[in-house]
Amino acid sequence: MNAIILYGSRYGTAQKYAQLLSEQTGIPAVSWQEMRDFSPFDTIVYIGSLYAGKTTGLAKAVRHFPTDHPFRLLVATVGLSDPAVEDNLLRIREALAQELSPAIFVRTTHVHLPGAIDYSVLSTHHRIMMKGLCILLRRQPPEDRSADSQVILDSYGKSLDHTDPAALAPILEWLAKV
Repeated sequence: MNAIILYGSRYGTAQKYAQLLSEQTGIPAVSWQEMRDFSPFDTIVYIGSLYAGKTTGLAKAVRHFPTDHPFRLLVATVGLSDPAVEDNLLRIREALAQELSPAIFVRTTHVHLPGAIDYSVLSTHHRIMMKGLCILLRRQPPEDRSADSQVILDSYGKSLDHTDPAALAPILEWLAKV
């Protein structure tokens, strides 16, 4: 198996997961921005942070994926959404379907990893986005809010870290299936 771990990270959580996975497997982990030639790889793990329904760097990286040979692809999204809630996974998969070509999407395995947020390091743009989202969420009656919405409201302005190295287990299992 000739494999690579790519990551798209703005604030470091996806990079942290990629480096942990690299340490456990010996597979090199690099930012998607550092790679342009994926032709040597038959296995690609992409770990990307979710922002506004998009996986950081995925759409741009996939343009450089091999077209001359088949490859296995696992996309691990990282965010605050609870993967135990099926609606969350459905929304994430729908977004992935927009970022990947149909031919690649149908053969892509998807895993969602618990993420983190730290308002003290957010860019001004992201702080404004989160403030606007919280304003909208506060207008909803509490009984109508999803668990994810409540997590966003509860963590507003704070630091929250749900990263869990054990969450890499499904990726390790997938990698073991050659």
